Amino acid sequence: MTPHPTVLILPVALPLLLGAISLLFQSMGPDRRVALQRTLAGLGLFANLAVAGFLLFWVLQSGPQAFQLGLWPAPFGITVYLDTLTALMLVMVGLLSLLIYPFALATIDPERAQLGFFPMMLFLLMGANGAFITGDLFNLYVFYEVLLMASFVLLTLGGTPSQINGGIRYVVLNLMGSMMLLLGAGITYGTLGTLNMAHIAVRMVEAPYTVQALIAGLLLVAFGAKAAAFPAFFWLPSSYHTPHPVVTALFSGVLTKVGVYSLFRVFPLFFPTLLATWQPLLLTVAGLTMVVGVLGAFAQPTIRRLLSFHIISQIGYMLMGLGVALSPSAYGVGFGLALAILFLIHNQLVKTALLLGGGAVELEMGTGKLSELGGLVHSRPLQATLFLVAAFALAGFPPTSGFIGKLGLLEVTFAAGQWPIAAVSVFVSLLTTMSMIRLWQSIFWGKPRLAPPPEVRAPGRTLWTTTPSAILVAISLAIGVAAQPMLALVQTAASQAIDRAGYVRTVNPALTEQERSLPLGIQSQPSERAGG
Repeated sequence: MTPHPTVLILPVALPLLLGAISLLFQSMGPDRRVALQRTLAGLGLFANLAVAGFLLFWVLQSGPQAFQLGLWPAPFGITVYLDTLTALMLVMVGLLSLLIYPFALATIDPERAQLGFFPMMLFLLMGANGAFITGDLFNLYVFYEVLLMASFVLLTLGGTPSQINGGIRYVVLNLMGSMMLLLGAGITYGTLGTLNMAHIAVRMVEAPYTVQALIAGLLLVAFGAKAAAFPAFFWLPSSYHTPHPVVTALFSGVLTKVGVYSLFRVFPLFFPTLLATWQPLLLTVAGLTMVVGVLGAFAQPTIRRLLSFHIISQIGYMLMGLGVALSPSAYGVGFGLALAILFLIHNQLVKTALLLGGGAVELEMGTGKLSELGGLVHSRPLQATLFLVAAFALAGFPPTSGFIGKLGLLEVTFAAGQWPIAAVSVFVSLLTTMSMIRLWQSIFWGKPRLAPPPEVRAPGRTLWTTTPSAILVAISLAIGVAAQPMLALVQTAASQAIDRAGYVRTVNPALTEQERSLPLGIQSQPSERAGG
């Protein structure tokens, strides 16, 4: 039985509805209100992951799907689009949110819970899911703004001076990225006469090269800023260490990855030729992002500031994959993008596990300063083991998902003749290993410097804070040990993402005959005639 296409809107509708209902309880007593909001959040996160899993199964069985809201035909209505790349991102963000939920239950203090942490978590999920499934450039901007509003609230819950300072930097720099996205959408509409992504893909081929380059440049800056790529990365390390640790882990798995997803979606669809001609630029940005991130990590005195810089460094590997996305390889065109998607998934798993593990240490010990920690391997052997495995996965050691992702990216860059970026990536991996060993030794090795407060020694709390990291590390190891199914999955995702003609047919089969005759393959060359 084929499901009705309206199920495609459930990833947005479910968290929006449950988040809105949660806010209706403000007149209740604080304890009862928080209990209801926790329950609704748990139900919403579980249902969201179930829907995402169903959508992934559906798209693997039936191919890409599209739905026009309000039954307005594309490109006039709002398009929702689902392919394997979209479904994978929905599953990953749904899984991370659900695993972070028990950590939040065990650690979020009553004040933050009463201020709306759990409804905001649902609204953040709604914004991320909307950015994944939208088939309209302007609505992508709208969902980014939803993400920005929800994340700012979560970032500043508690109202400490450091949170307010970090929140202001976060909002100001992200608004600049949003302005670039809005400007890019405005120029796209002004020159091409459409904001529907399938329609843009058709008409962009007809646009002059200068128009293509201008729009591509604006979108690269916008999405690069959202992803914390060089040089627009300053907002991340100045803000991610200020909120509650569970918020940092949630942001790491969701916010920057929406920016990376947008690059993976837009550039192969709109600008396939620029992926080749701009390859030196993309690889240069990727290399600088790697180097700046890993070098910045060495100078950090706290767990979360150090891990925040490693978030930046790892974004560089994803951009490296984008730079060689369409480069020929032994496994066909698009294998570079497939490996970039695999590395994105790996990083979501491992980085979230590290931030949850580091956050648990910070909450238990009352500090995240490396100079005040040490010796926790004796009292927290499971935490120490999980953190060490996740650290080695981040550095790319076998048999983890990081090894598969980095080895594959190296193979593609070598095949493309891009030796400099390959050398940079290996060098950064070595520095990452050194940094993570230093971090692990500072937290878990040596003699204990502090004793945890009595109230955090309860076994139940340790179970709730350790189990999510254990599951994430186990998934990373499973991908590393049995990589073939995941490689096949990301290759399917990449092949659909670069199939411009398939995207257009799925979204907009009623194109005019003139537009239908335009070249849609990845070898299309821009003409001198302006589109309209």
